[in-house]
Amino acid sequence: MILTPHAIVGASLTNIFANNPAFGFSTAFFSHYILDVLPHTDYDISNFLNSETKTVKSIFKNTGAALHFLFIIIDFLLAVLFCVLLFVRDEKSLIITFLGVIGGILPDFFQFLYYKYKRYPWIFFQKIHDKIHHILVKDDNEKSLFFSIFGIVSQFVMPTIFFAAYYFLNN
Repeated sequence: MILTPHAIVGASLTNIFANNPAFGFSTAFFSHYILDVLPHTDYDISNFLNSETKTVKSIFKNTGAALHFLFIIIDFLLAVLFCVLLFVRDEKSLIITFLGVIGGILPDFFQFLYYKYKRYPWIFFQKIHDKIHHILVKDDNEKSLFFSIFGIVSQFVMPTIFFAAYYFLNN
């Protein structure tokens, strides 16, 4: 799943549990894995990886990697912008919101660390990430029309559901 849905869901959860930031952060972190069970679209990170060693290579030596990196940066900035607009009302909600954004996207950052360093604890988190991604979506149905459409729709629906829950619980 791209970063924006993870960030919005994470920020929704931390704001729902604003009186317990540690619990809110934890739920935001674990929500990432729960969302990744659903069929969704991801960034193609193959341009970032050395094909032989499967480790991160310089993104500036490959136009495809640089373009994907730009999309990821734009996605992150949009995630922060949406979360600020949706949740921030004061200093406390700013901190709580950023905890949710960080918790919601942290597993993807761990994935980058895995590909960069290939050692524990990143191996552990990558194994979880890989298993979660393939609970519902097997390699053979990953390209089907149903899973492609569901993958796009889920990235709009899930943040909407979590934001609605936040909104109704706080109003």
